[in-house]
Amino acid sequence: MDIAKTISDFIIDKFEIGDDPDFNNDVHLFNEGFVDSFGAVEIVAFVEDTFNIKITQKDITLYPMNTVNEIAAVVESKL
Repeated sequence: MDIAKTISDFIIDKFEIGDDPDFNNDVHLFNEGFVDSFGAVEIVAFVEDTFNIKITQKDITLYPMNTVNEIAAVVESKL
């Protein structure tokens, strides 16, 4: 399973990004306005359910999770 693609597909669908040329796996989702703080909660819930892992408050504090690739790296470290 391609973790980054799974997360990216979810974000594109959930947040109605479509084929925005500015969206990629390294774009800062929050600074660029693709996702807000409520969306962050939805992304965490999605990755926890999809990959059967737990993202703790400590994880959120310790690891940057602002891009698809950063989120995928945290997921990978938990698997």
